[in-house]
Amino acid sequence: MTGIHTLNQIIADAASAPSAHNTQPWSPRMIGDGVAVELRVSRRRTLPAADPTGRDTLLGLGAWLEAFSVSAASHGVAFDVELLPALADPEAIVQARSDEPVLRIQLHHDTVSSPGGDTKQHAESAFDPDSERRMLAARQTVRSGLEPARGLVLELSGSLPEWLRLVPVDADDLRHFSSLGTADTLREPAVARELAHWLRLHPSHPRYTVDGLNDKALGIPAFATRFASAFTRKRRLRDAAVGVAAPLGELWRRVLLEVPVSAADEDAPAEATAFVLVADTKLLDLGSGAEITRVLNSPLGLPPARVLEAGQALMRLWLRATARGAAFAPASEVIDSSLAQGELRYRLGLSRRDVPLFVTRVGVPRDAHPPRAPRR
Repeated sequence: MTGIHTLNQIIADAASAPSAHNTQPWSPRMIGDGVAVELRVSRRRTLPAADPTGRDTLLGLGAWLEAFSVSAASHGVAFDVELLPALADPEAIVQARSDEPVLRIQLHHDTVSSPGGDTKQHAESAFDPDSERRMLAARQTVRSGLEPARGLVLELSGSLPEWLRLVPVDADDLRHFSSLGTADTLREPAVARELAHWLRLHPSHPRYTVDGLNDKALGIPAFATRFASAFTRKRRLRDAAVGVAAPLGELWRRVLLEVPVSAADEDAPAEATAFVLVADTKLLDLGSGAEITRVLNSPLGLPPARVLEAGQALMRLWLRATARGAAFAPASEVIDSSLAQGELRYRLGLSRRDVPLFVTRVGVPRDAHPPRAPRR
């Protein structure tokens, strides 16, 4: 049986996984004396307005599961994973109103590997488990200040399941799509209010060292945070700011829509500094007839279990990038905005059967030790 101390350490390591706006939506619960772990979605830690499909939550849960696997491999702990019905329940994933677990991790009473060896659930890797566990702590997310890491996107592409691929994005194109996604977000008061709720712009914020995105992680100058922090901590000021932002977002959006976007001109993979993680549903067995139509027409466009798996693959990509001294600068606003996503799809020539899941820039941080988002 896995020791309680060891299991607590594995769960603590898993909490280093990335999540949208650092919401950390996972809620693991130990069952018995280390017999199993059940994973739930933590209440008030999803983004129902900004992430109505649950895509970001599922990716975050998948990243947590892969981080759990990395740490378990380092400790020589083997396990099996059972996906539960709540994984496909919007009440659990999008709204986090259900207390039902979305998956169960059944730990083996007698581990089948020694510390540093392979475990049943740990994916094949070019690195030993202890090194991968150290990379969990070294993984970096930055907002700016990246130097190109030539050839990295091409290298990362080789470590994905067949149904996932990395599509390179030109850096200038990504800046446009990111701006368009941000402007589109500002137009939606519920989304803007929700995202502002996760900003911690001053140490006086009660959750400054717990979760969300603080001023240091965002790289906001001190003089600006003194002014802006009140708008994130006080509801009346936040609502007033959201009211002002909506017409400004609409104006900004109209200006950006005047910028022409040409179709299907992908960046060279070897030179790429940004990519989109795309699921190719043509390579998945989604059934036939009405069954496949239902999946493709669903808000996700994929079965939830596949998005969870994509989150695991994304975590592996992040660790491989970390081994190269590189970091990701996610641009989730591009996927969150249907308008920005539509222009992205047109630019890259993606078909209806292609589902973009994650967009990021990747490179080597100019700051060797960039601030890390806080953890609870």
